[in-house]
Amino acid sequence: MKIVAVALASVVLAGQQQSNTRANWPCGARIDPSYFHVAEGTGGQLLLVAPAEIVGSADLSIAFDKHPETIFRLGGTMNPGVHDFRVPIDASVESVMFSISVQCLQSSDVARPSGGPPTGDGVTDLSNFVASRMITVARPETGVWTVRASGSGLAGVIVKARSDIGITSVEFAPAGATTFANLPVAGVENAVKIHVSGRATRVEASLVDAAAKPIAALPLAAADADGTYRSRFTPGPAGFRVVITGQSEGGTAFQRVYAPLFTAR
Repeated sequence: MKIVAVALASVVLAGQQQSNTRANWPCGARIDPSYFHVAEGTGGQLLLVAPAEIVGSADLSIAFDKHPETIFRLGGTMNPGVHDFRVPIDASVESVMFSISVQCLQSSDVARPSGGPPTGDGVTDLSNFVASRMITVARPETGVWTVRASGSGLAGVIVKARSDIGITSVEFAPAGATTFANLPVAGVENAVKIHVSGRATRVEASLVDAAAKPIAALPLAAADADGTYRSRFTPGPAGFRVVITGQSEGGTAFQRVYAPLFTAR
């Protein structure tokens, strides 16, 4: 599959359209890209909801807020067809939320590691929206889950969790500086500090683009006493996210993403 990143960069994404395209929402809509850019840049919620659906979308926002740790995130323009995204769920995850928004959504599904759909106690499926679907699963089984989406147009796929493992902050400073900031400096090597919460071992880090495609590894120095890892890199012109992987206390593989899409200044 190919996802073309819209780049840059929360907030709820709502459709903005001319009155004569309202009947064709969302496929025929003209969507203001500023909503998407703000959502990506701050790591906020990406939702495509019609004006008539806004009142009913409160449950989507509540579920989003109750799952603070990001496991997987992409945003961009989805090419027509069926696309699968494989997402590791580790033993520290108490509850997981799968959010799928596609402008011309045709179908969306989530499969357990066994291949079956998430059903039964502890599963909430919010699927009564034209272009968005959200599924939450309490006490999910560990292993690789699959998110499948079919459609085209502007898209966001986000998987979040309640877990004690997460990235609490990412900070940058140009080489030689001692003051860290929230954005990297363009064109020069930057020191980066990644603070990781929870009981995580074998931690590795990397950079990915808005479409969750790898950019480069981030070799890490040993963690400080407070769980802060350090690395160095020179950012390119495109937006990027920081991803960590490793093992949770139970020995299962985990992945966490720092949700904001960074762009060097």
